[in-house]
Amino acid sequence: MRKLLCIAIAFAFSGCSGCDKEPLKPIDAPHEVDGGMCNPLSQAGCALNEKCTWYLDALMPQYVGHLGCAPDGTANVGDACMYGAPGATGYDNCKAGSVCGNYRGGAGVCKQICDQQGGQPACDAQHVCVTYSGLFTTGDTTPPSGGVCDLACDPIADNDFDGAGAVSTKTGTTCGSNAQNGCYGYPSFGTPPLTGWSCGADINFMEAQPVGLRHRVQCVEANNCADPGPTIYVNSCNQGYLPLLRESTTVSTAICTALCKPRNCFMGSCGGGNNPDRLGEMPHRCQTPDRVGAFDTGANGEHCRYIWSFEIDQMGNFLRSPTSDTLGFCFDHSKYLYDSDNNNMPDTPLPACATLPDGFGSGSAFGAGDIGCVDTGHVQLVNGKAPQHRTFDDLRPLTHRYMAHE
Repeated sequence: MRKLLCIAIAFAFSGCSGCDKEPLKPIDAPHEVDGGMCNPLSQAGCALNEKCTWYLDALMPQYVGHLGCAPDGTANVGDACMYGAPGATGYDNCKAGSVCGNYRGGAGVCKQICDQQGGQPACDAQHVCVTYSGLFTTGDTTPPSGGVCDLACDPIADNDFDGAGAVSTKTGTTCGSNAQNGCYGYPSFGTPPLTGWSCGADINFMEAQPVGLRHRVQCVEANNCADPGPTIYVNSCNQGYLPLLRESTTVSTAICTALCKPRNCFMGSCGGGNNPDRLGEMPHRCQTPDRVGAFDTGANGEHCRYIWSFEIDQMGNFLRSPTSDTLGFCFDHSKYLYDSDNNNMPDTPLPACATLPDGFGSGSAFGAGDIGCVDTGHVQLVNGKAPQHRTFDDLRPLTHRYMAHE
């Protein structure tokens, strides 16, 4: 597969123009730190006039790189940059604390290094800390030691949901005019950093027509959505769609899932006849032509579920983000079962939002808040926690949320 730089996602179950004209000349050969690796976040472990960075060992027959100390560079964040040839000069000319965005060779732009776990160094309000496959990590099963700050964007305004610029096309300009750039991110599941969205490559843009890698399409090797493993990336699906859910309770294969703009929906308050608010807000509803894919528009089918419901950890701790109450994802209630008789066997489809009372439920009874049918203004959090946070066998979360770059 062509994926190089995005956030590779292994499941829990089974850029730029311009460059230096002068070649990079090492002051001292890059080296590993005795007894281990240096720290790209703190820049500890290297000598004066050196930086802790990522450098290339080889591009062929496969990409290989590692952390080590190299001569400090002269290019600032945002400046054009370039890696030297793989091997002894396989490092970039960015200043310490930053790294060249095109870390697989060629011209790029220096990006600030950040702590992908929410610590320091952190990105400013206009950027999001993103981890890339093959950067600051020795493999998809090894947690990365750092990320880079990418430009923050709006997942509703900065995505072209049909790939043709015809329906629900981009209204934002944050990610530029290149149609192959989208706005990607992934829910936090209650652990730092916050859910964030940043500009990234739609690496499967050429798979876009007619359905492409969009709602409820399986994310597998056969359709180029996954690398061998399978290894899935945050940006494996077409822009506006994420590899977020299992196909169903009984089929664990990951599917691409449409993003939507949610509306509150509960018993007696779901937009009137046929409960249209369950689908979200026009023109960002869980149905065609707003989105592309296979949609079940039955009363117990697709609902635009608030993303805050995936920003809670197993202990009920809620990690609020700027999009907690403004962004949702299309969720087919009929595909996912819960244990209705407490025998540890899921047996009944999740109820429709319009059949549930507002807020959280009590005991074994569901409330609209338990399935993300309403925003956080409709639920009662206790000391920042969901007092009755339910988990269902619907997710297919990525253990390492890497972006991939082509």
